Amino acid sequence: MTAPHCSPPPAYLPPDDVFQEVFLRLPPEPTFLLTASLVCRRWRRLIRSSAFLHRFRAFHRTPPVLGFFQNLWTLGCPTCRRIRFVPTVEPAARISPPPGFQGWVLDCCHGRVLLYSYSDEELLVWDPMTGNTHCVSTPPDLVGEDVAAALVCAAGRGDHTDCHSSPFQIIFLACKEEDQYWVSACIYSSEIDAWGSWAAIPTPSLVSLDSSALVGNSVYWKIDFAEEDSNHILQFELQSQRLCLIELPEGVREKYMSDIHIMPAEDGGIGFAGVNYSSIHLWSRRIGSEGVAGWVLLRIIDMDKFTLSGAPTGDMFLWSSVVAFARDSDELFLQAESGIFMISISSMQLRKVLEASGSAIYPYASFYTRGCDTVGIDGA
Repeated sequence: MTAPHCSPPPAYLPPDDVFQEVFLRLPPEPTFLLTASLVCRRWRRLIRSSAFLHRFRAFHRTPPVLGFFQNLWTLGCPTCRRIRFVPTVEPAARISPPPGFQGWVLDCCHGRVLLYSYSDEELLVWDPMTGNTHCVSTPPDLVGEDVAAALVCAAGRGDHTDCHSSPFQIIFLACKEEDQYWVSACIYSSEIDAWGSWAAIPTPSLVSLDSSALVGNSVYWKIDFAEEDSNHILQFELQSQRLCLIELPEGVREKYMSDIHIMPAEDGGIGFAGVNYSSIHLWSRRIGSEGVAGWVLLRIIDMDKFTLSGAPTGDMFLWSSVVAFARDSDELFLQAESGIFMISISSMQLRKVLEASGSAIYPYASFYTRGCDTVGIDGA
């Protein structure tokens, strides 16, 4: 007589909060949450919950760089531009501009993108993770065809990991050339839905259309090195709404082939990066004990020590330049003859993200947000 068949006892499964503590410690790149969410329905439910995603953002604090935007011109049409998004993570992010929008990117900040339509004279603050948009007409009495702008989170707190619904400010620059160059600035506040007054200052040259840098209570732009005396950066102080020029160190034009990128310095001040042959020089502006401001070379990164896919880079970066810096991250983007490369300053890891391209780039960093198909998690 055979013994009756007994089913094995059910396997013990930890409670939901134990799983969530494990998921919380996954790296912030979307591929890790994607892989975990595909294991079973229970894991997918836990990972997609708004409470867990809020904790995940607060735990990691620094969002991953999902990719970058570029403004591309259409051949044969000097005024026609289109926006391209280049992913830098796996699975590849699928981010497209809002349907029907014709314009280009001016800035990215804390998961939101600032777009500008030249024909409609409108600005659009767009959140690719939620699809939300906020349309703003350009400031009144706009003069000058060359424009630049910065998007600033006005949450009033140091933690910007979840700013998708927080108030914001737009600092809009209009540049014109008469008998000399002039830059005018105006600030918009979403809290009062209104523009402030214009502030203007003569400048040695036009403002560069590269991304701005926010440090403390000021926003900074580079002044183009088009004229001999254009060895400056532009500062806009948010509280006083005042414009001023800051002179760069002597010899910057010659040392860095007239090409630098303004960015926050490692010591917390305003700084810039420039490439001298195969070295990246990181500078910072400091205030001395007697209140005198000056520039200090903080760090030199030797790119000869980099490897790409295990092989030395050789002379790959001999004639390169820093073209972008991811806000709230430590990722630098370099343009070389063979393409665009992404460098992590902390880990010194290097990888190629795009074949050769001369267009300005605007890094986009954000955590995955529930209900969004753009990063490929919900649509997997």
